[in-house]
Amino acid sequence: MPDTAAIRTILDQVVDPCSIATGLPISLPDMGMVRGVTLSEDGVAHVELRLTSPVCWQAANIIAQVEQVVARVPGVSKVICTVDPASEWTPDMMAAGPRAELRRLRPMRALS
Repeated sequence: MPDTAAIRTILDQVVDPCSIATGLPISLPDMGMVRGVTLSEDGVAHVELRLTSPVCWQAANIIAQVEQVVARVPGVSKVICTVDPASEWTPDMMAAGPRAELRRLRPMRALS
């Protein structure tokens, strides 16, 4: 039986497409975009995301990537990835390391 830790670990393989444009690809967990991960007894994984923008045109691609990588976790029978439209993302949700590196690369851009 898989656990949520295995799912969270594999989510490191999914990179926020907009972060690629900055020159610093950052995973969804490091971006603070993974709002929650649950797993039912029958192996159904539910991943809830928050997007960096409510009008993110990459949302469908991000969801597809999440579903693809999480389905590779042994014991996961189905993946349901949803976006919480009411959950606002802010830069302070990013992991400290990637946030500091982004500040270093783009000093003119204000990140909280």
